[in-house]
Amino acid sequence: MIPIADTIRRLVPMALAVGGGLMLTFSANSATIFSDDFSDGDISDWITSGNVDPFNNESIRLRATSNASRPISTAGFSAVSVDFGLSASSLENGEFCYAEVSTDGGSSWTTVITVENGQDNGTIFTGSASPAGMDNNTQVQVRFRGTGATTGDYCYGQSVTVNGTGGASTDPDIDAPASLNFGDISPGNTSTLSAMISNNGTADLVISNVSNPAAPFTIASNNCGTVSPAGSCQLTVDFAPSADGSYNSNINVSSNDPDASNVTIALSGSASSTGGGGGGSVENFDPLNGSGTVSRSSLTFTTLINGNDPGQLVNYSHYALPTNAAMPSNQFEGSLELFGEATGGAFDEQKDTFRYTGNGDTTRKHLPEFDFELVQTGSHIFPVQRGSIPSSHPEWEYILTPGRVWDENGDSGYSRVALPFALQQKNANCIHNGVMTFLFKDDGSVSDVAYQIAGETCLYYQVDMWGQLDASYTPHSVNNAAALTADYQAEVNGRVPVKPLSALAQDYPGTDPSKFALPSGKDAANMSLVGFVIDGTHYTGGCVSRQGDYPYCESMPVPSYSSAKSVFAGSALMRLEKKYPGTFSQIIGNYVPDCATNGNWDDVTFENALDMSTGNYKLASYMSDEGASHTNDLFLPEDHASKISYSCTEYPRKATPGTTWVYHTSDTYILGRAMNQYVKGIEGSSTDIFTDIVVDEVLAPLGISPTARFTRRTYDSVQQPFAGWGLMWLRDDVAKIGDLYRSGSQSVLDQAELDAALQRNAADRGNEPLNDYKYKNGFWAHEISANLPGCSGELWLPFMSGYGGISVLVLPNDTLYYYFADDDAYTWMDAAVESHGIRSLCQ
Repeated sequence: MIPIADTIRRLVPMALAVGGGLMLTFSANSATIFSDDFSDGDISDWITSGNVDPFNNESIRLRATSNASRPISTAGFSAVSVDFGLSASSLENGEFCYAEVSTDGGSSWTTVITVENGQDNGTIFTGSASPAGMDNNTQVQVRFRGTGATTGDYCYGQSVTVNGTGGASTDPDIDAPASLNFGDISPGNTSTLSAMISNNGTADLVISNVSNPAAPFTIASNNCGTVSPAGSCQLTVDFAPSADGSYNSNINVSSNDPDASNVTIALSGSASSTGGGGGGSVENFDPLNGSGTVSRSSLTFTTLINGNDPGQLVNYSHYALPTNAAMPSNQFEGSLELFGEATGGAFDEQKDTFRYTGNGDTTRKHLPEFDFELVQTGSHIFPVQRGSIPSSHPEWEYILTPGRVWDENGDSGYSRVALPFALQQKNANCIHNGVMTFLFKDDGSVSDVAYQIAGETCLYYQVDMWGQLDASYTPHSVNNAAALTADYQAEVNGRVPVKPLSALAQDYPGTDPSKFALPSGKDAANMSLVGFVIDGTHYTGGCVSRQGDYPYCESMPVPSYSSAKSVFAGSALMRLEKKYPGTFSQIIGNYVPDCATNGNWDDVTFENALDMSTGNYKLASYMSDEGASHTNDLFLPEDHASKISYSCTEYPRKATPGTTWVYHTSDTYILGRAMNQYVKGIEGSSTDIFTDIVVDEVLAPLGISPTARFTRRTYDSVQQPFAGWGLMWLRDDVAKIGDLYRSGSQSVLDQAELDAALQRNAADRGNEPLNDYKYKNGFWAHEISANLPGCSGELWLPFMSGYGGISVLVLPNDTLYYYFADDDAYTWMDAAVESHGIRSLCQ
């Protein structure tokens, strides 16, 4: 079956539908009691089981066997009916998608729509029902349900609307939990829980007072005031004991509910110096079904427990989750600390273009200090800190990403952890990927930690590192562990469905996957990640290393280099133009005093800087100015003053701004500073162009990982984000970010400027760096019509590009292709032509 197209449009049943929200009226006329078309991407008020996530701001997506239900009160309404919209993809025989309604709180269900194999081509089916018992009933529920066998089977709930005829008599009806139990934590830590207060009545619930509990309980947030019928509000409560003991208190909630004007929420929790963290039951998240019988010749129990350092690199298969791994019997929560990092371990240089290491035992040959909190959920383990973590080490900073936990019968009751990590060069963007592994028990027992690095995304510096270090595990309760775990599970469940690139041959007969996996001119040994996204599926490859395949591709971080000029600088400016029309025309010199001193920036607009057409340069020939002076005076300094002084003063005025393309990463750095100061002047001095605009408003709604919410900044108090390089991504982040640009329309970025960036406007293509190339709004484009059969007229293909061998193609047939490599080769035409063979690129 061919998966559903990402461009499937949602059904809006009747003009009364309101996106993702509620609308109630109370007259004798027909009214909408509840409606959701999922256009706001918020499914937090749905009760879900299995793999369920919002999809593309147009539907609620269910994968494999899963369901999503929503309680609704129809009290005070008669002639109640429900309308559904439902579609599906990739179903096989015996797999179904259902839209259902219940009138008894979910004990029994009436099926309104069924979609099966043969109907799973993205067609939206609609249906309506008015089963007995729908009227004047507080126990109505609506549900979408799927019975697929794998996460590659999809059901899409497109819409649901409940209508009825309203009556005149209405009352509010409060519903609140009777208690919150915070469990046992260590003194000095904080546990946070939320109480959802709902209105099951047919009139507004007015909450007039919420009492404060006794210490160590406090109300952290309270958005409860007036709650609409079928709506809810939330109290968030912190439990932060400072000493051992058992604690109890309560919260009294007063409202206009005639039957329960005061309700009490009981609070309880305990603290003990030896309690919390480690131990406890293992969640059933992503369960493992193996017997634990694993044959192991490297990284054995004896090797790790007795400190028998193997003294050599091993194939990464020994770090991988074994096929027959059993569910872990121990629960990790607390801190892992390593010892001897500054002297232990081995090092083997593979490539050093700039002669960084020398022959001595330099700090570059050893790990930074390691002492970090980790939390386990089921068979997964994740670090509390993500992104590039500041370090006192002069050379390296850690990037920690999620790993796996499992049991092997030969490990004597210990559970085994594999934790992906990477070293990123301080103040730089190269990423060197590795894995750590160790054994642990609930009681804090822990083995040595073995580690190795045998691959990277870095053109100029490549090394192997390996070793085995003493370690300690301190079980303790991690602050907000429950919320962190919920966020991590949502991250995993929200990933774009993945298949290997080889599956393209089966899913799209006649396709040659090798054209994507290794386009002509590329070297497989240098391909960190490669992927192709089409019709909601992410086909992946790469993950090679010098010691076999890297085993945790989903957790491998890769650098952005200059593709950040598209994702950071381009997206930021297009977002600001959407919010504040005229931003593109703002003048650099008005916002960057360092650039106002020589007069060269008094007529340069934000758009000119983004387009590499400031008119300030030395040499107009291709990339001639992007040379040694950049390395010494822009990339290497760690403070903002040095970077901005160089960027503003290095290049004289040679041409009218907007007329001549000359590539300067320094111009993007200036633009990042100008945008930062501009938005601070509008939204407040605490606003940050990356965190508050790029992440919160552009990337976070896409569901990117915590790893992707990081940017390189200066190390001084200014902490200026670089804008033109310094981001990092996991492969799922690349797929989701690409989806934003692939979409024909969106509501986050200025549409006209996005269309220009993606060459959808023939009158606004940008300047020409080379023959048949354009550069507009931080995006490159190449005219490729001569390579494609069946195309007439020009075809400009937009793409992002990064130093060393990074390409991300935003293909006009609603597909995405990317690779992250370090062979300094930028050949991708084979993949573009093969994508054209699946679905025409001709516009």
